[in-house]
Amino acid sequence: MLLLKVLPASFGVLRHHVSVALPAGFHLSGLHLREDSCNGTLQDGRLVFHFNNDDQLCGTVLRSNGTHFIYENTIQGDIDPHEGLISREKSIRLHFSCEYPLAQALSMDVGINPVKSIVNKKLPSGQGRYHLRMIPYEDAGFHFPLTGNRNVEMEIDKRLYIEVQTEGVDERQISTILDSCWATPFNDASYPVRRDLITTE
Repeated sequence: MLLLKVLPASFGVLRHHVSVALPAGFHLSGLHLREDSCNGTLQDGRLVFHFNNDDQLCGTVLRSNGTHFIYENTIQGDIDPHEGLISREKSIRLHFSCEYPLAQALSMDVGINPVKSIVNKKLPSGQGRYHLRMIPYEDAGFHFPLTGNRNVEMEIDKRLYIEVQTEGVDERQISTILDSCWATPFNDASYPVRRDLITTE
């Protein structure tokens, strides 16, 4: 039996650790990811492969199915011991993937704070974490942030400019798109009284 465990260490720069029990008959040096140079290391009796999208892709492929983006790779290896007249060749191809949702619905349980409002979002179990920062500005050039220690109080229909920063994702491969945003008088995103905050993009 072969047990595969994928441990994403960081969502920002894809850093994954793939851990498998060393298959019988295979040597550590004979197993690698899609790129031959990406060998694993033995840690606590398990074979661990490290790869990331910064400088060590190891043949990892990024694709999307419309609802998730998916990183895929394969642990592979061949051995042929050439012992005697009969040759017994063994091969292994263990495909694995890690997927993350493309769209996330988020809600802040506080008003917009002039310093920075932060939404911490944990992705589904064991898949990572990222942060959204919302910073209100007085001007369209985003030069003058609102200041103060309390929540922003505004007149209805007064224009407000909000910078949204996403931290903890790889900006070279993932874009943050804010297609709707609204405020409610209470901490309830589905409250029937609401004001749309996005009128132009």
